[in-house]
Amino acid sequence: MTRLIEIAGLRITIPTAQGQLFPVRGIDLHVEKGETLAIVGESGCGKSLTALSLMGLVPQPGRVEADKLAFQGSSLLGIGESAWRRLRGPRIAMIFQDPMTSLDPCYTIGSQMTEVMRSHMRLSAREAHERALTLLTRVGIPSPAARLAQYPHQLSGGLRQRVMIAMALSCEPDLIIADEPTTALDVTTQAQILGLLAKLQDETGIGIVLITHDLGVVASVAHRVAVMYAGQVVETGTASEILTSPSHPYTEGLLRAIPVPGRTARGAQLGSIPGIVPPPKGAVESCLFMKRCPYAKPHCADGPVPLWATKGAHQMRCVRPVAERAAEPGYAALTDAMS
Repeated sequence: MTRLIEIAGLRITIPTAQGQLFPVRGIDLHVEKGETLAIVGESGCGKSLTALSLMGLVPQPGRVEADKLAFQGSSLLGIGESAWRRLRGPRIAMIFQDPMTSLDPCYTIGSQMTEVMRSHMRLSAREAHERALTLLTRVGIPSPAARLAQYPHQLSGGLRQRVMIAMALSCEPDLIIADEPTTALDVTTQAQILGLLAKLQDETGIGIVLITHDLGVVASVAHRVAVMYAGQVVETGTASEILTSPSHPYTEGLLRAIPVPGRTARGAQLGSIPGIVPPPKGAVESCLFMKRCPYAKPHCADGPVPLWATKGAHQMRCVRPVAERAAEPGYAALTDAMS
């Protein structure tokens, strides 16, 4: 497979009046052609900022640094705005969290879609209109001609999200970044959107970076998963490995918080992770999850914990041996439930 994205040592720093913030602390990721990588974690873990760094959209005064940040072998570090404009849309596209705030309420769906294509693909007004009709039909929007004449507020949440997907596909990019694409949608519409993304990937071979906090979504569409906590990747591997054989206690906590259809008893109390995420300040001097971890030991404070391979491509950031973790009470029940 052709590697689309390569990230090594990505760091994002935000200066404030109270000192420097480090929302992303040196992460390594890659995405292959035709692959879906899900980046999972609770709010504030740095997953959306990581995605924005791939589009050159980290808001000022944020500073992006990395040992390597490349798209199809070409470095994205230090490139100018004109170079970013050639990448955004034609080669890398993004589906943002809330289509109601991403779409301009003052312009029709048609004018917003055709503007992108006329700018990047040099199409005539008629050609762009015809392509917009084709794209809306492709993403399953009924009466596409009527929808092009409507404004965003006249469409349902599910239709607006389909419009965002159509716009992301309009210039035939190689990579789509989907930031919480099913947030606030009902479960039926959510399943339709996820199925649509999977179908489009099969048809076009695009790579997808899926940003989510929902492990149910991950199970539906992801090939590989990176679990983020406090600006670090704490575990990464195939979707099957992460969901059925979690290695990091944070991943275990996320899985215990999910009801499993047919296995979680009605009214049963779901798991939770006590404590709060540490502030993104200062140097990393210990395991960042230590104060919330049920298995923490004194040596967890002995400096930063590296990401190490447990088996094949499965990696975790934890000092516990794999055998010790598998022998802990409740681990077998957890992995059986997610199988």
